[in-house]
Amino acid sequence: MSQEKVDQKKHDKTHRKALVRKKKIEHVLSVCCVLLVTIAIVGWIGFSIYDKAEKAREANKEYEYFEVDTSAISDYIDGLNN
Repeated sequence: MSQEKVDQKKHDKTHRKALVRKKKIEHVLSVCCVLLVTIAIVGWIGFSIYDKAEKAREANKEYEYFEVDTSAISDYIDGLNN
């Protein structure tokens, strides 16, 4: 082994706790970032669906209702039964 590799191994061995701690922190931060992005995407999709549903509900509220007079049909049926 070259002297550089030996020195690097000695350095890694003496600073092992710090290196392991640094790797754990990096891992936790990367998981948090992925989780944050995932929550943002899911929230955005949920809000989009909710917004479209609300717009559809507002569009369906504008129905026109007509009252139908069925007295003529009732009189006709009564005339048939007599």
